[in-house]
Amino acid sequence: RRVRRARFYLKHYVLILAQSGIRVGEARRLKWRDLSQTKTLTGDIRVVLTVRGKTGEREVVCNAGVEFLLQELKCFRHSELDREPDRDEHIFCHRNGNQVATYRNGFDRALKDAGVLFSSDGRRRVPYSLRHTYATMRISEGVSVFQLAANMGTSVEMIDSFYGKKRVRDPKMATELTKQS
Repeated sequence: RRVRRARFYLKHYVLILAQSGIRVGEARRLKWRDLSQTKTLTGDIRVVLTVRGKTGEREVVCNAGVEFLLQELKCFRHSELDREPDRDEHIFCHRNGNQVATYRNGFDRALKDAGVLFSSDGRRRVPYSLRHTYATMRISEGVSVFQLAANMGTSVEMIDSFYGKKRVRDPKMATELTKQS
């Protein structure tokens, strides 16, 4: 049961970080009261996380699907407690309700078992790498660097310095750069 719980939480942690771009410390501090929602122009529901971290407090709009991940976590926790979790409880918590300090060991083990602990350039992947995954995916989908920077709680300059060179070779960017009126 303990291993099943650890794997369940790790899976949800990884997916939520990769689909929100929040920092590891921001995820660690997330509580159930920090969840709200908004709608897209087409009426689709998106989760909004109120995070607190390096750059203070901000609201983060998550990719589609995060609402289901959070609902699964809440249902799992409900079954453990035989009641709804308290609004002030950390989302990523131990069975006793205490905040999880890190998922680093489980993350390392999962990536090692999958044979992807190290990137092609030899760098070790860490949970923070999921933030880069999020940024890369959003940029490849054509999200404005201004909107991305605001959602991620960073500067446009930081987005550009990390991902600007990669964007030039993106087919969407090449199309935009070379289109004729």
